[in-house]
Amino acid sequence: MALTLKKNSDSLKKSKVVEEKPAKPKRKKFLSGSRFVFFIGDEGTILLHIKSNVVLSRQFVPDASEQNLEELRTSLNKDVKAPISFAIDSMDQSYTQQTLPPVSAMSVKKLIARRLERDFAPNDIKGAILLGREDAGRKDWNFLMVSVERSRQISMWLDFVLALPNRFSGIYLVSVESEIIIKNLEQALGIPKTGTGAKWKYFISHNKVGGFRQVILRNGRIIFTRMSQPIGESTPEVIAGNIEQEMQNTIEYMKRLSFDAQAGLDVYIIAAAAVKPLIDRAKFALNTFNVFTPYEVAQYLGIVGATQPTDQFGDVILAASIATSPVHVLTLTTPESKKFDNLYNIYRLQRAISLVIIVAVIGYAGGVASDIYIKFMDSEDLAHTKRVHQKNLSDLREEIKQSNLDVEKVGDLMDQYQLLLKQTVLPFSFFSKAQSIIKLPIVVKAIDWAVDDKTAAGNALLPPKTTVVFTLQFPGVNDPETFKVISKKVLEDLKASFKGFDVSFGKLPAKYTETENLNLTFDNTATPPPVNNDIPDVLLTFKEL
Repeated sequence: MALTLKKNSDSLKKSKVVEEKPAKPKRKKFLSGSRFVFFIGDEGTILLHIKSNVVLSRQFVPDASEQNLEELRTSLNKDVKAPISFAIDSMDQSYTQQTLPPVSAMSVKKLIARRLERDFAPNDIKGAILLGREDAGRKDWNFLMVSVERSRQISMWLDFVLALPNRFSGIYLVSVESEIIIKNLEQALGIPKTGTGAKWKYFISHNKVGGFRQVILRNGRIIFTRMSQPIGESTPEVIAGNIEQEMQNTIEYMKRLSFDAQAGLDVYIIAAAAVKPLIDRAKFALNTFNVFTPYEVAQYLGIVGATQPTDQFGDVILAASIATSPVHVLTLTTPESKKFDNLYNIYRLQRAISLVIIVAVIGYAGGVASDIYIKFMDSEDLAHTKRVHQKNLSDLREEIKQSNLDVEKVGDLMDQYQLLLKQTVLPFSFFSKAQSIIKLPIVVKAIDWAVDDKTAAGNALLPPKTTVVFTLQFPGVNDPETFKVISKKVLEDLKASFKGFDVSFGKLPAKYTETENLNLTFDNTATPPPVNNDIPDVLLTFKEL
């Protein structure tokens, strides 16, 4: 019998959708942000623009001709930052269930990759779904190998999308992602996740760009799928008859997959409102029988703007459900798209690094600007000081001019005075520095300051020899070892501070009170500790080198 392909009058040609208020049961988790999704079938392609759970626009084109591509390019240019994904529902798909021996989890992935390369053409878009392990026996691994023929039409869509500035986020298969769609529908219907429902589930959707997509799940995982196209006219009665015939054929085939009617079967159908009441449930032994219009599915899933009450096909709501889901069963890629995705990840990493660098540069620039401002203010102060000094200098010159002083002689006199200051050891500054080191519990009993002018005789540039003697006592120190530690530390600190002197310790009689040149008294409000007469006084001598 010849297959007749019919196009329905339900046009999706670049139409804006009116948002409806969703029904009270709905999904609560959606992918955030905006994105585009291409729903690609054998009879055309639908482009959806989605933000969160709202479909902003939908646009149908029959093929990837240049005119249609230019029309879609205009729509895509409105949001170049939105990623693009494919939801494919074509005829040329292959599903093969395989088993592998009970190797490790890492090894099984490598074996599956080898099987995919061996069993499918290099140009195919392929992947695998790990279904789990057997409960008994050797506990072999079960997985489903999936392959999509890279037809000329799909290649054209890939070339078109990869040339756009938008990121390409991956390829999804409607049949595979139906696992999540059914779970979300059951959640919206209030069906518990576990412990209820039939072991087998049958999902069928009448789509515009493909036909009747049928998916069989066992224990929630896909084990079989097929695509068929309507036969005969496109009236509601004929469409309902086609769906019933497809269900009978598929259920008969399921028996080869160990299907037993006693295990139960839940059915979910998406069809037009005119077709919904015409499907006869009485022809099938079912646990539950659910027929939804595309508009009702959108309401249950909480996706706004995806459909109108008069829509007849499930394409848009299936594409929107896949695009808004934060998780997926299988994401397929091509060698080209994988390279672009790697470049995108590198670009994101570079942007993150650049952001850190920019923040650091801004911080550094702020610090430099602050330093420049401070330097500017300092330069203003210096300029003001310079003007004051110049005025003082001018006044001084004027005063000198009026007083008839010999400036050169005065200058020589000041130079000699400065030289004298450099060559002279001033007692006050000397004692101040020494006092910062010689502290309690050390007690200064006497200081002897001596200057020998004869050592500099005949040479005015040599400073006079200065000898300073401190008589110290260490009250409270009762043993020689402690005395050695304290005296050694004081001696090291004094040598480090008085570079121009020879600093050393010597011994004197127990009492030494005589001073020759300068008698200084240091007053301290704290009561000094009692003097330990068992430890002799120590003579600390400073001799200028």
